[in-house]
Amino acid sequence: MSPYIKDASVQAVLSAANIVDVVSGYTSLRKRGATYTGLCPFHQEKTPSFTVSADKGLYYCFGCGEGGDIVRFLEHMENLTFAEAIEQLGERFGVPMEYEEGAGPDAGRKDRETRLLLALEKAATFYQRFLWETESGRGARDYLEKRGLGEEVCRTFRVGYSPDEWGGLHRRAAKEGFTDRELDEAGLLVRQAGKTYDRFRGRLMFPLVDQRGRVLGFGGRTLRDETPKYLNSPEGPLYQKGHLLYGLYQARRAIAEADEVVVVEGYTDVLGLVQAGVRNVVASMGTALTDAQIGLMMRFTSNVTFMFDADRAGIEAMLRSGELARSHALRPMVAVLPSGRDPAEVAVQGGREAVAAVQAGRISMLGFELRQALARSDTSTAEGRVRAFEEVRRLMSKAVSLKEREEQIPLVADRLRLSSDSIALLLGSGSRAASRGRRAGRAGQPSLTRRLLDGETAVERDFLVAAACNPARAIKILEALTPEHFTDPRNREVFNAVRDAFALVTDPDDHRAAFAQLQAHARADSEAGPLFVRLVMEADEGRYSPTVLEELHLRLQEQYLNREIAALRATLDDGGDREPEQRRLVHLERLLQSVRTGLKNLDPEEGWV
Repeated sequence: MSPYIKDASVQAVLSAANIVDVVSGYTSLRKRGATYTGLCPFHQEKTPSFTVSADKGLYYCFGCGEGGDIVRFLEHMENLTFAEAIEQLGERFGVPMEYEEGAGPDAGRKDRETRLLLALEKAATFYQRFLWETESGRGARDYLEKRGLGEEVCRTFRVGYSPDEWGGLHRRAAKEGFTDRELDEAGLLVRQAGKTYDRFRGRLMFPLVDQRGRVLGFGGRTLRDETPKYLNSPEGPLYQKGHLLYGLYQARRAIAEADEVVVVEGYTDVLGLVQAGVRNVVASMGTALTDAQIGLMMRFTSNVTFMFDADRAGIEAMLRSGELARSHALRPMVAVLPSGRDPAEVAVQGGREAVAAVQAGRISMLGFELRQALARSDTSTAEGRVRAFEEVRRLMSKAVSLKEREEQIPLVADRLRLSSDSIALLLGSGSRAASRGRRAGRAGQPSLTRRLLDGETAVERDFLVAAACNPARAIKILEALTPEHFTDPRNREVFNAVRDAFALVTDPDDHRAAFAQLQAHARADSEAGPLFVRLVMEADEGRYSPTVLEELHLRLQEQYLNREIAALRATLDDGGDREPEQRRLVHLERLLQSVRTGLKNLDPEEGWV
């Protein structure tokens, strides 16, 4: 449980929350009997293998093995802590939070935050209505039309317009009961030298929302020849520019579906691309990315394509952002725009085809860095080419693989007027280096022992699932096994829990109490949690027959006996009088032979279903 939220509040949230409603916000679900199925939001697939059980409050993907309860789902989808997930569910399903004494947000701060969020939400609605429903908003509407941005996409992102007067919003907010202090803290009002006035006046308004859809601030663009061109809300208790990505709330599902996020600089770039059909797009809001923004993207994908303006500032921002993305193990790419164009212009003037052409020509961040470095270098002299090559060598050292580096050799060779073989030799990626790389690659591969162990743990997991599918037959089998039959600590934990749960069964035809225990384990926050979920969900599906249970039991015994025999032989190799060990070895080898005979005699027609 959370160290801050009271257990009673946690249980109230879990009772009130509907897992189908929550999961439906990330993937389309269809009812199938007692469960719901759909495409897995955690990995790309074309055939639905993702199952949600409303009765059990659990989800499981038969494709990638991801599973858990509603809290785990939000933790993984939104990169939330347990407490954050509970708070978000409480807010959505109307459950008030109670915190342990001295922990969690105090009631006063929580009330204040609620008031600020309400003020910002009402301001967004006010600006939006002022744009579309007043004569004063006509100039802003004409501007949007001139930029080629339609009403539909603007309404999707709640674009608005602030009255070109000192107190348009202030008067309306005061009537709604908001104080000047609240409006100041929300970044909507300026209080200076005894005067108060609207912060945003005569500007096109872009609400800045978090991944939960809450308005935290605004970006305002002037329609006149004045500075600053863009005015953002001030940093405050809610709004922190480097912690938001414009458009992420609208793009979340598209990013997950495409397994890629396209990053642009500005608000209108996002609107233009979305209007052209590119929905997996967000904006860094005119700056290089921050660690917090990278963290937001990593909740949905590890593939990022930068499409910044093709000017010096945009290029430098892409280089800085690409370096940061790579440091977080993301795979950065660059979609190079025509000189002097921004994404919004390409999208509005050329439509989906023009954007698709830009995307089709994208290159790796390494390739982009090399092109920029070589363009800055004087390659007309031998001395200049030497200096350029040192920069190339430095950049090439960032390559994540030998293949990525080798892909760039023809480019470098052409610019430095050398053969590809010469460049490869200078970079240390010639035949000898490649040979070393292949040897290192072999050394870096999992050892035979590791591969065998991976196979063993799979048999262990499948056996436990088969036991859950056939509880009546599994009870006696489980009683005869020990934790030592399982090499993986998680499998061992699940075995102990399954054996203990089935040991309580008094009626061989009633296993509800046992599965209730396993469901409780499935909701627990442990490394073995997904396997517990798999047991519960696959038992419902009846995926493994009794014959499969028998085969997996024999294979589990075979693995265990092989390990025990190998350990005994190693002991006997040390020499000395080991008669007890010799007798045990003979006994184990007879058992192993019996197990193998049993496997050989299994009827293949009655095997896996």
